[in-house]
Amino acid sequence: MCIEEDKIEEIKKGALLHDIGKKRIDKELLKKQSKLSLEEFEIIKEHPKLGMKELNEIDESNIVRNIILLHHEKWDGSGYPFGLIGTKIPMEARIVSVADCYDALTSARVYKEKFTHKEALEILKSESGKSFDPDIIVIFELFEHEFDKILYENI
Repeated sequence: MCIEEDKIEEIKKGALLHDIGKKRIDKELLKKQSKLSLEEFEIIKEHPKLGMKELNEIDESNIVRNIILLHHEKWDGSGYPFGLIGTKIPMEARIVSVADCYDALTSARVYKEKFTHKEALEILKSESGKSFDPDIIVIFELFEHEFDKILYENI
């Protein structure tokens, strides 16, 4: 898999903006320490579409838009907001989906402790072909020592 340098820069920008729609979600709901109700989760699931509303005011590339809108789609079609499956999910969204999950797993949250790099890697691998594009997971594994190094440097 080879991605042109200009697309890599757009993917980086999209990764930074991927959760911009959470600006429009009640902060108390985002910080809730207990399990979300079904209704609350439905509200959270709106953040990709809300992110697109944020982008209506600025001019961004389709790559950035795809990441913001589609980073919660899953390889097996069980994601949101559209239930896209496999390669129907743009490559950039599939890449950021893995990175976003790794970041969430290795970060402490109000509702959970952080996982180690090794634990997070095992979870990602277990979701290959379900939540994540298997090819992206293979590439992640090839460079996993780099992620571990970055994680260790930020402790």
